[in-house]
Amino acid sequence: MALEHVLLGMLRTPASGYDLKAEFAASISHFWAAELSQIYPTLQRLEKRGLLTSKSEPSGRGPRRKVYALTRAGRAELRAWLQQSPKVNVERLEWLAQVWFMDELEDPKRSLAFLGALRSELAFEVAALEKIEQQWRAEDPRYPDQLPDHEFYPQLTLALGLKKGRARVEWADECIARIKTRVRRRQK
Repeated sequence: MALEHVLLGMLRTPASGYDLKAEFAASISHFWAAELSQIYPTLQRLEKRGLLTSKSEPSGRGPRRKVYALTRAGRAELRAWLQQSPKVNVERLEWLAQVWFMDELEDPKRSLAFLGALRSELAFEVAALEKIEQQWRAEDPRYPDQLPDHEFYPQLTLALGLKKGRARVEWADECIARIKTRVRRRQK
């Protein structure tokens, strides 16, 4: 999945780069992250390719803001991407690569500290997703299966985010327990 396509999907409703960054944080951070340093150059490339247009609008605060919107070509590109076969096994997890090489530290206490910190981060992400789900459920009696399509499909991603997040926390707990067992065995 390319950032370009994610931005095209997000721009079904016109938005500024800053608005898009906020939308990443609020809605899709459980499966995609992007920084402003990635968003703005990508928006410029998409505009040069004719997939977006932009216009300058007043800002509630500070200088004017540039608001981007899909063109017909942009919508066609988005739809073509949505019709492609799913791409799996492209996820990059830096923290999992760190676990892979953890033996380099030659210190189980540091490994435990790393995994403890990782578990905390993973649990924090799950709690944030659970809060979104609880709020959504409380505010909308149609949740989850009677939601309109433009909310139903995002809810499916939230469901996966929760399942993956909970599984990762469980995995971290198991890793911590296994390392502690290894340490105890070596001390005998």
